[in-house]
Amino acid sequence: MGKKNLYALLGGLLLTACSGNGAGDALQDYLDAMQNKDYVAFVDGMNFKKQPTQEQKEQFAALIGEKAEKNGNVEEYNVVGDSVIVEDSLAIVTYEVVYKDGSKDLEKQPMVKKDGKWLMEIGK
Repeated sequence: MGKKNLYALLGGLLLTACSGNGAGDALQDYLDAMQNKDYVAFVDGMNFKKQPTQEQKEQFAALIGEKAEKNGNVEEYNVVGDSVIVEDSLAIVTYEVVYKDGSKDLEKQPMVKKDGKWLMEIGK
C-alpha cells in the first residue's frame, strides 16, 4: 500500500464530540483531530460494532499515531461535501486529502448517526 493510500485510509478511519450538526461537520472535526495528533479523539469518532474498552481505544490510537507519524506527508484534510443516504442515520462524506507535495486525493467516508452523534463507519 502506498503512502498516499495509507494516509487516505488513516484519514478515513481515524477521527470527539462534533461542533456541527451534520455528518460533514463531524468528519471535519475527526480529521482535524487526526491532523492535530489527537488520535484518541479520532478513535472516539469511530463506530465499533462492539464498544472497545478505554485501554483498547488508547492502544488503537497509539497504533494509528505511530503509522501517521511514520508516513507524515499529509498537509491537511478538507471535507468537500456530504450526501445523506438515510435522513438522520446514514451519510457518505467526501473529503480531500492534500499532501505536502501539493498532490490531492478525494476520498469517501461512510458516516452513521448513533445516539445523536455522527460517527465514522469502519465496519469493525
